[in-house]
Amino acid sequence: MIADQSIGEFLDAVASERVTPSGGAVAAVGGAMGAALCEMTCVHTVHGGGSDTVELSAVRDTLADRRARLLALAAEDAAAVDAVKAAFASGDDARVQAALERSTTVPMETAEACLDVVEHTVTVTAAGTPVAVPDAAVGALLAHAALEGSVSTVRANLDGLADEAVVGEMERRAAEAEAAGEAALSAVRASAGE
Repeated sequence: MIADQSIGEFLDAVASERVTPSGGAVAAVGGAMGAALCEMTCVHTVHGGGSDTVELSAVRDTLADRRARLLALAAEDAAAVDAVKAAFASGDDARVQAALERSTTVPMETAEACLDVVEHTVTVTAAGTPVAVPDAAVGALLAHAALEGSVSTVRANLDGLADEAVVGEMERRAAEAEAAGEAALSAVRASAGE
């Protein structure tokens, strides 16, 4: 599991000749790092007796869930990419289409989980202790970059999908996540004084 590797081991695997982990897994790990930074801001605010400790405690719990989900999605992405490679080697068109759909769905789920991190960071930067707000802003930037990278992967994979309904749904979700992510990041920047 990717979550059980050291950062160095993970980066060595990314930089290797292997196909996976690739961009989708890296984006998910980046989103998880962003969530962790935002959690840290919540912790410092709550332990410092900030004004919105109940709300930030709940946000911290949500961010911890998103961090765990993103690490799971990193592993799912690596498995999905490996499945695409195996499906193409099999020559079975139905298997290829199923694998391509999964390798599109996983980065879409990653993008949406990253969006949730960025949207929660709006609250964290507005209510967080000032000394830790820059850390939350970095977290939002990481999660937003992961969102954008995941959407890029989704769009790159759409060309191979034959099911027009799936393509249309993925295009809609990608556009919505991208627009909402931009809006949330603008709010984070405003709260962080950028």
